[in-house]
Amino acid sequence: MPSRPSRRSLLAWTGTTALTTAAMSMGAVPASAATYPAPGSALLVPSARIDLNSGSERWIREKATRDATIIQALGYDNANGHIYLAQVTQGGLKLAGESAPVSSADRNRRGDLTITQWDMDGNTLGYMYLRGFGHGGNIGVEPVGSRAYLWMEADGVEIIDVSNKPSSRGTRLARFPFVNGQVLDTTSPTLPKYTPVPGSTHNSATIDPVYGRLALRYRDTDNVFKFQIHDLDLARLGIWSEPLATLSQPSLTALSGWPLTTYGSPYLQGYAVVGRYLYMLHGNSYGSTQTINDQDTVISEPGVGNTFLSAVNLATGAFDPAPPAPFDKNVNPLHTTAAYTLTFREPEGLGVRIPDPARPDVFELGMGFASGDAGTRRASIYGKSGLIQPA
Repeated sequence: MPSRPSRRSLLAWTGTTALTTAAMSMGAVPASAATYPAPGSALLVPSARIDLNSGSERWIREKATRDATIIQALGYDNANGHIYLAQVTQGGLKLAGESAPVSSADRNRRGDLTITQWDMDGNTLGYMYLRGFGHGGNIGVEPVGSRAYLWMEADGVEIIDVSNKPSSRGTRLARFPFVNGQVLDTTSPTLPKYTPVPGSTHNSATIDPVYGRLALRYRDTDNVFKFQIHDLDLARLGIWSEPLATLSQPSLTALSGWPLTTYGSPYLQGYAVVGRYLYMLHGNSYGSTQTINDQDTVISEPGVGNTFLSAVNLATGAFDPAPPAPFDKNVNPLHTTAAYTLTFREPEGLGVRIPDPARPDVFELGMGFASGDAGTRRASIYGKSGLIQPA
């Protein structure tokens, strides 16, 4: 029979998590840290993998978020039945402590973000504003009792993005409770912040809700994008010296598509982790171009797109199953036309949905998509629920 997650790995689904958090605030070490495995050993335990070739299902179609900008990330609070979405705060708003409305360009440059809380049907329940955090490239959601703690990039610094426009990326991580209506500044003295990799930029995180881990993505001092997997209990304590795995981000630069050169080099738009597998979502909005062979080529054709979903084995750092050569549409990474009828259609965000909290080992993967015209963007989620159990 396939192995199921241990009791320790399912702390998020019991009252133990709340007790552990309380103990940490008093400086105590959680009991689970005493049995911390040697680096990498836990990743060798077989775990289920999403079947990339399973059909895509429409879960939520074109719902509004708090602001009208493009969503950047999504994450699930499966214990309480909520979805959290991150987006750059829209221009023209005047928030608490601001003397005048702030433009969209300045929101991007400063790293101001909006968090929307949805129910599982995509109805808005609440919102939160974050100032100076970054771009919202990924979001980690950690349920603690009836509350959700969010892991986000923080201490954003200005960069010039791939569109040659000022933007912001986080140099640290922050963990904080979602508080409806709150405006939270990255400089707040009460905000817990972490520096997992000193000198790194583009920090972001996601939570493995099944095995109790935190996955960190960052760009190191050699400008290489990497992932690290950490025990969530130790991450809360600020202990980053014992990663379960460290790997360079697998590249889709050589992706030729089918037919050749159709898809270009899609952007990474989100990632999620369950067990020994890292899932990545790549793609661009319809009509996006890239210079290929000295020509501007549309790499995301309307109705087709260049959205790819992939699975990476954390124990090896390689795509699993490995793609054959030449590249084929129906292998890993998998080209998906999910939500192909959306206008604009840009893949944005990847999250792990668990339909039944009593069975966290039965999980699904939700892919976010932004759609609509500028100023009236909407968000959709399409999912894959097929699971391949380990032999």
